[in-house]
Amino acid sequence: MQCVFILFYWMDKNTENGEALKVLLSQNVKRLREAAGYSQETLAEKAGISLPFLGAIERGEKWPRPSTLAGIALGLDVNAYILLKPENNASQGITEITAKLVFDINTAVNHSIKAISAI
Repeated sequence: MQCVFILFYWMDKNTENGEALKVLLSQNVKRLREAAGYSQETLAEKAGISLPFLGAIERGEKWPRPSTLAGIALGLDVNAYILLKPENNASQGITEITAKLVFDINTAVNHSIKAISAI
């Protein structure tokens, strides 16, 4: 979980990179939701968040907390790192930024999910 908090601190201090990751997250959530055949309402319910908040995430207006990111990943039945993984045609800069974070985020979020499930 520490790695996810480091990510949020890093994003606050690196506005340009943080905005790029926020856009990437918003695009991936929408793409994966549509591929799963879910409405925003369905995914919001599965993720345990409000419909307006999911809409704001998909529009790139809001950045979710680590627990919310984990809920969205569970709702989409994907590993959390997939939400921040660039597609093959992504710019090299985004790919490099994301590659540095993907492993730590996936490990931290999956650890959190296991801890929550054990409660």
